[in-house]
Formats: sequence, C-alpha cells, structure tokens
Amino acid sequence: MDNETLSNFLKELGLTVEEAKIYEILVKRGAQTTLELSRSSEVNRTKVYRILEKLKKQGLIEEIIEENKHLTKAVGLNQLDLLIKKQESKAAFLRKIFPNITSYIYSSLESVQPGTRVVFHRGSEGIKQMVWNVLSSRKECVGYTFRRIEEVVGDKFSLEWRDEFVKRRLIFRDIYSDEYLKSLKAGKETTKPEWKKYFIGRYLANKVLYVNHQIDIYNNVFAIYNWHEGEVFGVEIYNEKVAVMQKQLFEIVWKMAKSPPKNLKS
Repeated sequence: MDNETLSNFLKELGLTVEEAKIYEILVKRGAQTTLELSRSSEVNRTKVYRILEKLKKQGLIEEIIEENKHLTKAVGLNQLDLLIKKQESKAAFLRKIFPNITSYIYSSLESVQPGTRVVFHRGSEGIKQMVWNVLSSRKECVGYTFRRIEEVVGDKFSLEWRDEFVKRRLIFRDIYSDEYLKSLKAGKETTKPEWKKYFIGRYLANKVLYVNHQIDIYNNVFAIYNWHEGEVFGVEIYNEKVAVMQKQLFEIVWKMAKSPPKNLKS
C-alpha cells in the first residue's frame, strides 16, 4: 500500500491533513518524541501537542515513558476498525432520517421562498444534483426520457439513485422515443428485475414525438436536462402552475404512447 492510500484512508476517517501526517510518521518510524514529530511533520510543537491529545482520545496512539524520555507510538488497529464501524453507523443513521429531513427542508424552503424559482445547473455534477432532487417526489415523477442517464451520471451513481428511489417506493413514469433506443446500443441501462413496478415506460416513435432532451415533472418542479452532443446543462423551474400544466400535457401524450417494444434492451 502506498503513502497516498493510507493518507486518504485516514482523511476519510475524519483526521485532518496534519493529524494524518503525524499518525503516518508514527506508523512508519515507531515511537517518537514530540520534538521529533514536530521536525518530521513540520508542524509546530504547540500544535503537535494538541494533535497528540486528540489522537490519544481516539485511541490511535499511546504514550511511553522511558527514563527521561516521553514518547508516543501508534497503536489501535482495533480502534481503527471501531472508527470505521462508527462511520458506517453514522452513514446508516443519516440515510435513515434523510427522507424526513428532505421533506422538512423542502417544506421550509417553500414557506420562505414562495413563488417561482429557476435554478440553472452545469456539468455532470449539476445533472447528478438534479437527478438526486427527483427523490424528493411526494409520490410520483413523470417525464420524457432522452437517452440513457448513465451517459452523464455514470453507472454507479445511476444504480445508487435507482436503489434509493425504490426504497422510497416512488413511481417513475416516462415516455421515450427512438433516440433512447439508439442510446441503448451503446450500453446497457442499469436495471434490476424488482424495479419494474417502480419504473414504467411507454414508447412513441420519432414521427409522433421526437424527444430530444430529458424532462422530469414532480411536485411543483419542471426540470429540463441536456447532455448529448452539446453543452451539459439543466434547468429546474419551481412553479406550481407550470408543473400542473406540464403534467396534464404528459397525461395526454401518455395515452398515445405504447408499451415498450418486446426487443427493448434493458
């Protein structure tokens, strides 16, 4: 394992750059005095004392007294494992309460920011944010699917998002045309058999409706995405009237659309 991997691991556990640096020195060089640590890490002694105190509380180091020397050494493989378990527990807790927090924040924003809001997003990270926002749907999201969303957000993100969507028992109804089918030739869409009842799609040929960008409609949001052969950007319009009308138009087109072709690759 290289130094960078260890450093990144320690940072992910919550250690600062300087804390990680001092712990790494103790791992590689064994027991050190505070002065030696200060010289090796290029961190002033006063700060080293504070860092050692914190690492000691976390159980990652221990003190050794040898004659007139006061040394510190790295310990705590078991403690590192415990820290990982704490992180996992924290992440599980945050994930569990996130839907309630989302609802609270969303309703609070609605009360302090009434009326229309327009939010512009750029790049793949912006699109990821828009896609994740769909999870705040109260029950259902409807829209028009342009191409495989994995093209812009990646397979891993898409899988995580769909898993979370299903956990929340939301429904996604979408209409797609030939551009989406064309995109399937370049790569398989992220899917699982148990997702079918949550993601319901219908098809319309290009001659009836040419879907040339992505649209999501949920709550009071009308969201537009584009990423293929051009700028990667998206726009969210928060307006009740706009969302209601767009949902009505969607339902009209939905009745015209057909079930997916039997040879659909998914």
